[in-house]
Amino acid sequence: MTRKQSQKTKRVLIASNHTLFGEGLRSLLQQREEADVEVIGVVSNVEDALHALSEHRPDLIIVDYDDELLNREDILTRFLETEQQLRVVLLSIHDGGREALVYDRRTMEASQVGDWLD
Repeated sequence: MTRKQSQKTKRVLIASNHTLFGEGLRSLLQQREEADVEVIGVVSNVEDALHALSEHRPDLIIVDYDDELLNREDILTRFLETEQQLRVVLLSIHDGGREALVYDRRTMEASQVGDWLD
């Protein structure tokens, strides 16, 4: 079995009102064939993002942290309310893309919490 066949394709949604950010990120992700990523859409507002979350059930949503027209809090609230296995990344280009905030819903054994906190 090849690596591509053994892994599940990661479904990614990009939320940004900035066309260059959204389409540039889409292009970068699609060029990395080894990552096995399918960009299911680029949305520019919270309503479209929430619709895409429920309709397409992405594994990851990348949110343009610098986009003041996109309400990050609404997206994060939805992330916290859903039981869907989903990661949210808040990405800013103002710091040169060096840092990203990652919200990851994980389940772990109580005994693992101490190790995770360290």
